[in-house]
Amino acid sequence: MIDAGTAICCLIGDPVEHSLSPLIHNAGYEALGINFLYVPFRVKHIKLAIDGIKGLGIRGASVTTPHKASVMEYIDEIDEVAKKIGAVNTIVNNNGVLTGFNTDYHGALKALEEVTTLGGKRAVLIGSGGAASAIAMGLKRNGVELVVLNRTIEKARELAKLVNAEGFGDLEQLPLVSSADILINATSVGMWPRVNDTIISKDLLPDKLTVFDVVYNPKETRLLTEARDKGCTVVYGYKMLLYQAAMQFELFTGCQAPLPAMEHTLTEALEGERHASYFDRR
Repeated sequence: MIDAGTAICCLIGDPVEHSLSPLIHNAGYEALGINFLYVPFRVKHIKLAIDGIKGLGIRGASVTTPHKASVMEYIDEIDEVAKKIGAVNTIVNNNGVLTGFNTDYHGALKALEEVTTLGGKRAVLIGSGGAASAIAMGLKRNGVELVVLNRTIEKARELAKLVNAEGFGDLEQLPLVSSADILINATSVGMWPRVNDTIISKDLLPDKLTVFDVVYNPKETRLLTEARDKGCTVVYGYKMLLYQAAMQFELFTGCQAPLPAMEHTLTEALEGERHASYFDRR
């Protein structure tokens, strides 16, 4: 029941209409029987939204495109990891003090570490936006030898420099995947409705490769289907979405996230309807 004691959490971004975050978080609150509610707000003016979070006593906020970088100017404290990534996707309000975190970093690592070890591995990361930056930072902090590829080579160079990656290049360098242990697609290629698109030819995928596609709609992209056909280990994008949301849930509530309930709601939504997936494409 919603009452004066209900703790409010929210999503701020533009657009937010098709986000799955409200489904995931509210499923967690319901499973634990706690008096929380999570709502989406379409926000064009980020400073006004931050003032509103403080003024209304909103407990926590998820931050999505296009505000992950610009929000950093208006909050009180920023976690070390989020500061180095240059993006905040989570805000916690502790008695009017707003602290920013980046849970994409943790979500991506947890999804990968379910299927492979990271230390000493060689990875090719495709993309240079907010999700790519968080993943790149996580890989380097865990001893991965990393090459960043992007359509625009200058953006690949910038991200490689940010995280001290071993190399960078444009998409003409995709054959480097043949000598890699891990391939990560951190672009929106293959996302609904363009489900027949893929970022890389099946012929370039060696067996024993671990392939992680950050796209979560459709649940199994063409890239993952073709990787599975080649004998690769696959990592679903929805796992990163789930785990980053679970960490947000715990930061907001102080309770352990009920992962089975949250995952069931998420996969049911993905299998029942088509939803847009959002990426920071800056």
